[in-house]
Amino acid sequence: MKTTTRLSLVMLTASTLALTSACDSQAPEAAPPAQAPAATRAVETAQPGSSPAVPQAETATPAPTTSKPADPLPTISSASSNDDYQEIEWDNLMPAEYHPQVILEKYQKELEELDDSDPRAMQVYGNIQAELDNAPVNAAIDGKKIKLPGFIAPLENDNGQVTEFLLVPYFGACIHVPPPPVNQTVMVTTGPGQGISAEQADLAYWVKGVIKVDRESTDLGSAGYRIEQADIELF
Repeated sequence: MKTTTRLSLVMLTASTLALTSACDSQAPEAAPPAQAPAATRAVETAQPGSSPAVPQAETATPAPTTSKPADPLPTISSASSNDDYQEIEWDNLMPAEYHPQVILEKYQKELEELDDSDPRAMQVYGNIQAELDNAPVNAAIDGKKIKLPGFIAPLENDNGQVTEFLLVPYFGACIHVPPPPVNQTVMVTTGPGQGISAEQADLAYWVKGVIKVDRESTDLGSAGYRIEQADIELF
């Protein structure tokens, strides 16, 4: 495989599977803890950053690591909720029958035979992104009150406060690496007083609100969902 093509293929893999490996080195020191409770699934390899693990109250035994890609953030069921908002995972935004890795596998052999400078490679990358931008959404969650963690790709800055952004499952999406599939991207507008300081735009956040199925394209990427008047909490 050509070296340049291999690098682009890695980036597309990260986008398709919503992994953080392509941008781990750029994650902030204050990112979510890399140590997960033993009761949760293995997530160490997908946690943003390399900050030290935070001791757990009940156990210091880390979840076992495997060669299988991990979720980009801890299992949501491990977090507590004091309201009627349902904490969901990014997988809940995808229909059960949707398998994003199939898209990459469809074009992988063709990409291995091409160099990035080849116009045919650019066409293939465009075809892949077009399929990601048309990924099916999960209509079953439309109108639900949910709480979802993720990273932000700022769209609107109001006097140093980010008030509109794309919520994505891994750090650097839409900025340092290609955007995730449309069903892994949420357009968010914050509620009054809920803007995020531009200086803290690289941290992870909980976003809480009513999620709507609503496709929209931006300069940074396309979103398959929208949350308006969202409440924001630091992860």
